Amino acid sequence: MSARVIAVSNRKGGTAKTTTAVNLSAALGARGRRVLLVDLDTQGHAGLGFGVRAAPGAVTVHDLFRGGGQDLAEGIRTSAYAQVDVLPADRTFAGVAERVEPLDLARALDPLQAAYDAVVIDTAPTADALLVSALAAAHHVIVPTLLHHLALDGVGQFARSFFRVAADLNPHLAGMSLLPVQVDLRMTMQREALEQLAARFGRQRLLPGIRPDIALAEAFGCGRPVRYFKSRSRSVEDFEFLCDRMLEVVLN
Repeated sequence: MSARVIAVSNRKGGTAKTTTAVNLSAALGARGRRVLLVDLDTQGHAGLGFGVRAAPGAVTVHDLFRGGGQDLAEGIRTSAYAQVDVLPADRTFAGVAERVEPLDLARALDPLQAAYDAVVIDTAPTADALLVSALAAAHHVIVPTLLHHLALDGVGQFARSFFRVAADLNPHLAGMSLLPVQVDLRMTMQREALEQLAARFGRQRLLPGIRPDIALAEAFGCGRPVRYFKSRSRSVEDFEFLCDRMLEVVLN
């Protein structure tokens, strides 16, 4: 077994990256796949989505960026949900203390991958060094995006980072998929934005979208993935379709 690494990334905030990382991880785990969720965003919300947070002084993924040489395996926490472990964030991490080598995260995750089918990395929107590190470790990237024109500009900015890392640092970074979120195609603007995404990046890169669902926010408030909070909600159905695509495209 050697895990495939999926980064959930966008340079723009507020695009449901953490929601996607948490609920995709839960869906994969429910299918019997062993998943490690890596919370690279210092808000620590991906861990909280599984009811996991790092204790004071415990090893986190952010120790890697302090030059401490920590074994990240020491920080992995078992979640209460099927087949999903979490490597939590340090919510006090204030920034990179010294020069970060772009491949440090990839090297640190490499010995962990034999125990998992998938490693899902939730990334922050703004910390360029951490974002590049995530892309340098990944085999595939999911880019959640709202369907409006400024959000499409953000996808374009992110795509430049993606192709630069794929060309210069990570030849294994083979795919980028675009995930529309808060989808309501009754809105003309959303239909137009979806067509623009398809025209610019190729329809084959578009994933089935995630519809608005208050259950997603309510589930986070309870520290659970939505499938374990409200199993019959439409967002659970949407994340099942996303899981299907990831199993087909990345984890086959």
